[in-house]
Amino acid sequence: MLKEERQKYLLDQLKKNGIVKVTEIIQELKVADMTIRRDLQELENKGLIIRIHGGAKLVDTTIPLVELSHREKKNIHLSEKIKIAKIIATSIEEGDTVFLGPGTTIELAYDFLTIEQAKIITNSIHVFNKFKNDARFEIILIGGAYRNKTGAFVGTIANDFISNIYVKKSFIGVNGLDTTTAFTSNEDEGLTQRYALNSAEIKYLVADHHKLDKKDFYGFYSLNEIDYLITDCAITDSQREEFEKYVKIMDH
Repeated sequence: MLKEERQKYLLDQLKKNGIVKVTEIIQELKVADMTIRRDLQELENKGLIIRIHGGAKLVDTTIPLVELSHREKKNIHLSEKIKIAKIIATSIEEGDTVFLGPGTTIELAYDFLTIEQAKIITNSIHVFNKFKNDARFEIILIGGAYRNKTGAFVGTIANDFISNIYVKKSFIGVNGLDTTTAFTSNEDEGLTQRYALNSAEIKYLVADHHKLDKKDFYGFYSLNEIDYLITDCAITDSQREEFEKYVKIMDH
């Protein structure tokens, strides 16, 4: 079978089943393991599929490849975001010093906090606006170069400050996450997120299940250096099994 025929077959199977497994395709087509893996790599390079452990799945074409604005993100997958925000809120304990990164899920955590005192550090104008009038919280907004698209302050000024602080916990959102790397759309924002995680004793990544097994432009942190992944209960059993090899999962 020619390469073009194999790749068409792979795409047809993906469209029909949503996922393909390398072991099954090898048996069906009677070809070598490396041949199929090369085909999958080529299809991924073309942006048609996403390789996952032991196989591949189709790219979710309902998710735009361009970075969405804060306003556009606010109401996407809202029920999942609320569930995750509640987990974030219960993870913040009395008297904690916490870094909250930018993201519509993370800013929702404010609505579910029941503690009486904590210090909140953020580089997000939207997170700051949630906390600024609540006397329970000491809130520090880090300055820097402003990204209007996400409401985040980034760059040298932000990074210098964050690299010189210690926080008990950092909660950082992602645009994509596979079993090796956390991804975001913008390299400046990703670098600031890296500093925020490095400054924390306990490191949390925040990602609803739609973000799992996806990549974005800039990989900013290794998953095996993260303590907890906070996601929603729609994570599949296979994803849970795979991701738990590298990080503890919180989803309820």
